[in-house]
Amino acid sequence: MTITTFVEKLETSLSGRVKIWTDPSDVNFQEALTRWTDVDKEKPAAIIFPSSESDIVQIVKLAVEHSVPFVAKAGGHSSWSTIGSSGFVLDLSLIRAVEVDGENQTATASAGTLVGDVVQAVDEKGFCAATGTVNSVGFIPSTIGGGITVLAPLVGFGSDNIVSARMVTAKGDLVTISCEENSELLYAIKGAGQFFGIVTSLTVKIYPLSILRTPGNTVWSATLVFDVSRAATVAKAVIEVKQRATRSYCLAGVLPAPPTLDPVIMVVAIYLGSKGDAEKAFKPLLDLEPTASPANNEVPFGKVNEAFRAFESKGGLKKWIAVGLTSMDQFKPEYMTRLVEQRAKVADKYPKAKPTASVIEFTSDGPWNKVPTDEETAWSHRDVAVWCHLLCWGVDKEALDYAYEVAEGSREHIRQRQRRDEYSIYGNFSRSAPIQERYKGPGRLETLRHLKQLWDAEGTFTKELL
Repeated sequence: MTITTFVEKLETSLSGRVKIWTDPSDVNFQEALTRWTDVDKEKPAAIIFPSSESDIVQIVKLAVEHSVPFVAKAGGHSSWSTIGSSGFVLDLSLIRAVEVDGENQTATASAGTLVGDVVQAVDEKGFCAATGTVNSVGFIPSTIGGGITVLAPLVGFGSDNIVSARMVTAKGDLVTISCEENSELLYAIKGAGQFFGIVTSLTVKIYPLSILRTPGNTVWSATLVFDVSRAATVAKAVIEVKQRATRSYCLAGVLPAPPTLDPVIMVVAIYLGSKGDAEKAFKPLLDLEPTASPANNEVPFGKVNEAFRAFESKGGLKKWIAVGLTSMDQFKPEYMTRLVEQRAKVADKYPKAKPTASVIEFTSDGPWNKVPTDEETAWSHRDVAVWCHLLCWGVDKEALDYAYEVAEGSREHIRQRQRRDEYSIYGNFSRSAPIQERYKGPGRLETLRHLKQLWDAEGTFTKELL
């Protein structure tokens, strides 16, 4: 069946609220293809917007039956939610809802729900959830891919908080995933869910805002800016924060400052508690007297993601490498200076690559560090103490390729104190890194490959794990 015939058949069988766009010259079609990055961006034959779970089931079943390829899109932040004229994009943006069950302390998000939707819905009911920090990212894909979160010191990763799910399989069947039903898939969707089907709803644990232990359910949020000449000094202070602080999140590195995009050392710090306690936890940094402090106050937890708005930017040519280090000792203060130098190397040769940046990110230790063997999941990075993010951003392909070449060199430099079996790459940011670095650990890949054969042997949802 051709894609044209497939679309015609869908138009006569789906609910009236479904939208199907097939004109690539239409401004709405083009807008719907907007992603975090334009790398490898293609034009599909159609963009299909289901309006319900049953629509998703019918679309997937028909596509599988007639071998029509497709990719799913929620928030549009992945670099792989793209496909050419032989297939279609299954855009889930019409299916955005969050149901909060305060009695059982759970929230259920539908297929196209964004991180910000969940944050707002649970906050209004007096709860918080383990979500990512960028509100426009799809909540389900970010969670089933691992789910780094500022709440990790208290409640673990996003994937640790998954209770159950509903998923459309490669056969077009709708199945429930929980401890009682299809429990082997519960293991898989806690870290590798994107390879097994389309998760149409996800139920996660939520927590009373009282866990923050502040009168107004607030947290401390600060943005601190330093001159790049102090890179190693700031890095040394950041390392000290990691070694001594609790209930903390920190992102620090060389970032472009608008409007000139000249580099600064910027720190985004969050403390899950009062400002007084935060100032003790982050004293090594605050004592450095930053050049500027655009933010340094207590904010409602529901507003904490506003500190990360810059990362919502879509479009442009971007690539991202997320390297995990298993000990803070593996990152030396002078590495930050080198990251500044490498970024300057890129910007000097290609001024259009000035948005290129490098940061480290971590939370203080918490319940996610280690779990019993029988509670292990597809998420394989509990041993990562700090993530090193290398963002490559160029206006044209030549500039991007050079920035990425430099970033690959930085990756190897950062890893120089690691054993090879410790190598970690965050799978939510890459499908090209060696799979053993995305899903490391004894038996994990074997288990996932076995489940892939059981649930998606033909590779409907990518050929990964086959």
